[in-house]
Parts: sequence; C-alpha cells; structure tokens
Amino acid sequence: MKKITILFFALMSIIVAAVSFSHAQDAETPKKISLLEAFRGMVSKIKQSTHKAQPVKFVAVSESYDARQHSVITGARLNMFLKGVLRDKGDLFINVARDNDICPIVLAAIAMHESANGNSKFSRERNNVFGIYLRGKYHYFDSVDECVKYAGKLLGGKMYCGGRNYTVKKIQQIYCPVGAGNDPRGINKYWLSGVLDKMKTLWGKEICVLINA
Repeated sequence: MKKITILFFALMSIIVAAVSFSHAQDAETPKKISLLEAFRGMVSKIKQSTHKAQPVKFVAVSESYDARQHSVITGARLNMFLKGVLRDKGDLFINVARDNDICPIVLAAIAMHESANGNSKFSRERNNVFGIYLRGKYHYFDSVDECVKYAGKLLGGKMYCGGRNYTVKKIQQIYCPVGAGNDPRGINKYWLSGVLDKMKTLWGKEICVLINA
C-alpha cells in the first residue's frame, strides 16, 4: 500500500509539472487542455531538445583506412600531441576536417608528419605545415591557420576524399609519391608509414568513428 501511495504522488507530481510547463509555454494564448495533452506536450518538447546518440564502430589504422570517416575525437585530445607551430590548433583541425568531410585524425597526422610536428624549417618560416609545393617551390602561407584550411579543401576535394582517392594509401600515391622530382633524397617512401604512426599516436591502433556519418 505504501509503494502504491508513493507512486501515486510521484505521478501526480509529474502531471502537475506538465501542466505548469504547458501553461508557462502558452501564457500568451491560454487555452484549456487535458492533463494528458499537457504531459504529451512536455514529452514532445524534451524529445526535440535531446540529441540522439549516434552509433560508432572501431576501425583499424591501416593503408586502407577511409579518410572520409568522421572519427570521434576532440580538439583537446589533439592538443595533447600537437607541438611547435601546431600547438593548440586542435579545434582548428576538427573544424576544418568537418567542413571538408575528412577525418580530423588523418588531417592532423599528415600535418604532424610533414612539419616534424610543427618544428620543421618550412613550418616555422613559411607557416607551411603540410609540405604544400606550388609552382616549383614550397609555398609561403600568411599563417598556419591559412595552410590548414588550404590543405583541408585540397584533401576534401575531388582529387582525394571527394573522389576515388580516399584511403591513406591512395592519398600518399598522389600527395607524396615515391620517386617524385622534388624528392631528391628519397624520403617520400617514409610518408605512408609516418602518417599511420601519427594516427596511432593520436588515438591508437583502432579509431572510433561514427557509423553512417
């Protein structure tokens, strides 16, 4: 009997709250509503203001990793590893990656590899943290932010993730091909393994990504 009484008063409290909530929402245009309608209205508004949890999966870091995937990572997490001129650029990488439908972990990993994690000469003197080579020379950017945004659009474009070359391996074959004319020391052969290592550093051997994002 005691349990029934408690449940009854709990239900009545909810109904009273529903009525109060509904009246507060419709103060300018008062109208008669039933308790059930008030309760349904409250539930509907709560549902509208609540974001549904999105399903995730874990994907192994490999040459075939799809760089279009939306990895679940924060700017704060990236900032734990970004150094030099990349320091505290975590949110920038997240936003640029989202704007161009590419994985922020891949974007950050490429920058870390190309710039010796923000400490290379080109990254310090030219703000070029992605090894962007234009018109026969390494391009000068007005800021690191400008370079990141440029690289985001490039990698999200039709030549890469916006087309058929969306795996890390295929990106490497175009972005940093082995035997390229601007690679006299032959260091491009380390690009793929270097980027994959940076991806593992940022998250681990398996990356958490959103399903159907």
